[in-house]
Amino acid sequence: MTGEMALRDALIARLSTDADLTLILGAGHVHDGAPRSAAHPYLTLESITSRPLASEPDEGMEHQLVLALYSRADSRDEAVKGVMAAAAALFGSGLSLNGWHLADLRAVETSSERLRDGRSWRAALRLRAVTGPED
Repeated sequence: MTGEMALRDALIARLSTDADLTLILGAGHVHDGAPRSAAHPYLTLESITSRPLASEPDEGMEHQLVLALYSRADSRDEAVKGVMAAAAALFGSGLSLNGWHLADLRAVETSSERLRDGRSWRAALRLRAVTGPED
């Protein structure tokens, strides 16, 4: 399993079981890429970009991730509260990665916007993570 896969699995597992996030979204509303029929609100791992820190991937990887919450509430509040709950879930205690260790995880940026359909909101949390193989 690659560091990217281990990180993705750990993020989805943590977010799917977080009580505060589930209160906002409802159960089963965290996705690794949302299905077309996803009910609002939902949180999705929209993208991951990974690159080696050195010449070899097994020397460590840097990952740029985007978590996005989509909502059809009247205001952006639900979407923003959801990504803040996701951040709290991820930073509250260490993530356990299968075969890898998480050397660093930090928020880089948050944003929110009304989508072109005029009724949906998107709030995003950009993250930077560094993983390395377990010794």
